Amino acid sequence: MTPDERFERIESNLDKLVEAQLRLTESVSSLTASVAAFVQDSHARTRRLEENLDALIRAITTEHKNGKQKG
Repeated sequence: MTPDERFERIESNLDKLVEAQLRLTESVSSLTASVAAFVQDSHARTRRLEENLDALIRAITTEHKNGKQKG
């Protein structure tokens, strides 16, 4: 293999590595965006759950204070 052939081979391999790195960067960026959206949605679901639990606790407390407890 001549030095020019080696150089061309190395250059070709470097080009492939650069392309692979760009695809990897795009994939990681997409994954990061997906995870961020999932986390944001989970925070919203958690807030709704907490609000529903608070309302339920208030309703139970009110019912208990009014002497309407069954049992």
